[in-house]
Formats: sequence, C-alpha cells, structure tokens
Amino acid sequence: MRDVSPDQKPSVDFKALIDFLIDFVKHPVQKISNLPDWNWASLFVVHLILAVASGVLAGLLKFNFYRVAAGLFLMPIVSTVAALMMSLFLYYYFQFFENRTENFRKLFTLVVLASIPFYVFQIFSEYLSVISIVGFAFSSLLSIVGLCDNFRVQRQRAYKIVGIIFGLVLVAWITNHFT
Repeated sequence: MRDVSPDQKPSVDFKALIDFLIDFVKHPVQKISNLPDWNWASLFVVHLILAVASGVLAGLLKFNFYRVAAGLFLMPIVSTVAALMMSLFLYYYFQFFENRTENFRKLFTLVVLASIPFYVFQIFSEYLSVISIVGFAFSSLLSIVGLCDNFRVQRQRAYKIVGIIFGLVLVAWITNHFT
C-alpha cells in the first residue's frame, strides 16, 4: 500500500538525475535496458532541461536571437507534446496489439531517455540539417532496445513499431525540408 499524503510534495533529486544522465551518456544501451523508476516531477525536469538546452544551444551556435527564444519557449512545448503523444501511442499499442496494460510513466521514461541522442544531434542541425535524422535514428535504436528489454516486446515487433515511426518522421522531415 502506498502512502498518498496531500501535503507531501514530489521531490527531485538533482544529483541522482545528473549521475544517471552521465552514466547514460557513457553506457546508453545498458541504461536503457533497465529504466529508472523516477517520479513525474523528475521525468519532466529531465525532459524540459534536455529540450531547453538543445534548443538554446542550437540557437547560440548560429547566434540567432529568435532561434534562442524558440529554443527557450517553443522547443519545450513541442517536445513535451511529442513525447506525450509517443508515450500515448505506445500505451495504446500495448492495449490493442499486446493485450496488456503497461505503466504510462515507464513508457514516458523510455521515450524521454531514448530521445537524448536526438537532442544532442539537434544542436548541430543548424549547420547540417540531416544530422537531426541521424540523431533520431540513434534514438530509434535505443527505443528498440528499451521496448525489448523493459516491456518484453519481440524484437521483430519492436523493429516494426519503431520503423513505422521512423518512416513517418523521415517523410515529415523530407516534406518540411524540401517545401
């Protein structure tokens, strides 16, 4: 039984988050295979810091005030909506195709951690736009490992799920890039 006290505020252990993220950068496949059990506050802090840092650094690389402002205000909103939609997609995938219910917070944790390579590569997309797709490819590979190791998805199914999502993102990127 869990204690749910209304006056208890969710806490964020910044040192533990930073230590985990440093280990994650060193050993991403190992860390994505065993997801941490973070509370919602910690998840959103990590996600928002990654999104803001990626957006602001991308704007600073070209030293464009509008891109820095977009990275500061727009990037966290867009990336949060995208991460929640991806988590929701995975949640309903498990409902309909795997006939089971998975923890939404754990799915969101997978999406947030798997997106780290995308955020890193996104910083340099100001100079070479295709590099964001390379970052998304690395994120996709981490997603496959995370789905297989944490949610017992068959490897072939994980390739199909993530491959479809990657294909949709690639089509959207090509459409956006060439129009």
